Amino acid sequence: MKGFLREIAQFFIGRTLREKWVLGGGVFIIILSVGYVTWFSPALERMALLNRLIPQKEKEVDEFGHLLDEYYATLNGIQNTERRLPAEGRFSPLSFLEEIATQNKIRRNIATIRPLSPHLHESYREIPVEVKIDNVTLAQIIPFLNAIEGGSLHIKRLAMKTRFSDPAFLDVTFVVFSYEKISQPGPERLPSV
Repeated sequence: MKGFLREIAQFFIGRTLREKWVLGGGVFIIILSVGYVTWFSPALERMALLNRLIPQKEKEVDEFGHLLDEYYATLNGIQNTERRLPAEGRFSPLSFLEEIATQNKIRRNIATIRPLSPHLHESYREIPVEVKIDNVTLAQIIPFLNAIEGGSLHIKRLAMKTRFSDPAFLDVTFVVFSYEKISQPGPERLPSV
C-alpha cells in the first residue's frame, strides 16, 4: 500500500500546476459522485418516502386515538352494567314475568314459562327463560313486551303468528334473558380504567 501511495505522490509531483488542478478536480468530482450515490441519494429517497408516509401515519394515530376512546367508553359501559347486575339468587325472572303479566292482564294467556339452562360467563350468569303466550291481541302484547324490556330482562328471540281460528289474535313465543353476578368471578378479563 505504501508503494502505491508513493507512486501516486511521484506521479502528482511530476505534473504542472494546471495538470495538478485538473487531476485534483477530477478526484474531487469522483469523491463527490461516490458520496452522492452511496450516502446522499439514498438519504434523499428515504426522506421523500418518509414525507409521503407522514400524513398516513398521522391519520393512523388519529384512528387509534378514536379506537382507544371507543374502547374505554365500551369498557366503562360494561363495568357499569356489571355493577348494576343483581347478586346471585336475588332476582327471579319467572316471578318478574308473572308480575308483569298480571299488571298487563294477560296472566291467564300464558301457556308456558320455562327456564332454560343458564350460560356461565367469567363474572356473570345469563339466565334464559322461554315464554309462550296464546290468544292475545297486538294491543295486549306490545305493552307487556315493553314492560319486559324496560325492566331487568332482555328479549332475544320473538316469534308472533296469527291464530288460524281468528287472525285478530296472536300466539307469541319469545326468549328473555336476565343476568346475575356470580359469587366467585374468574380473573379480570379487562383492565380497569
